[in-house]
Amino acid sequence: MKKQIILLTLLLSFLNTYSQKKGIVYYGQIESTRLKAPLGPDFNAFLIFNNNESYYVTAKDSLDIETEFKQRYSSEDGMTVRSFSVMTTKYGKQVYNNRKKDTIYWNQWVDFYVAEKTPKIEWKLIKETKKIGDFTANKATCSFRGRDYTAWYILDVPLPYGPWKLQGLPGLIIEAYDTHKEMYFYFKSLEYPTKNKTKITQIQRPKDHLETWKTLDDFKKRLNKIYDRMRASSITIAQRQETDVPEQKIKSEVFIESF
Repeated sequence: MKKQIILLTLLLSFLNTYSQKKGIVYYGQIESTRLKAPLGPDFNAFLIFNNNESYYVTAKDSLDIETEFKQRYSSEDGMTVRSFSVMTTKYGKQVYNNRKKDTIYWNQWVDFYVAEKTPKIEWKLIKETKKIGDFTANKATCSFRGRDYTAWYILDVPLPYGPWKLQGLPGLIIEAYDTHKEMYFYFKSLEYPTKNKTKITQIQRPKDHLETWKTLDDFKKRLNKIYDRMRASSITIAQRQETDVPEQKIKSEVFIESF
């Protein structure tokens, strides 16, 4: 009986150690809304994970402390110009994925924190591979919140994580992009397992921010308000300048996510 208890204890210890096996993957992330190419600011990012949860962060001060960002980015034809204000923040843009709770948590804007049921992305697995770094990556495609994405995942890490909110494949996503690469995640390096001591954390926020969560519907409503305000502003400007009102852009041309 004593031997059985010892064996059981060792087994539980082994399983616990295995489940806590941690990895970290480093990415570059480019956001180029309306530029039709990966021409926007290039941020550093990382995803740290174990079997149960993952934490992704980008546009964080400490990650890009030595990065110089331009204030204006133009499309290749020189016709579309977009201005950016503050590029990074103390806590950055974060996504925390908890598999046990089947929930992802993320932040948007300065003080907008969302909790939603983990999106069930309908991936189509493609029989195509390519070499990314030292890995053979498999191809998959999907449509997700207004954009069509291609992802490259590796079975070397058989966990369903990826950059940002992209997840749900048989292996770790190390590269992903939409049709025009306006949302573009590219691979830098992977440590699995890793001795990196960075914690897999819940969404971080300033101490003076309330520990409350918005819903996905709240997010949709906020986007619609911004969209309507932008439209009203363009109409007002056209009337003042006595010019034709510009054609209204579709939401996927304005936002990374659209509904």
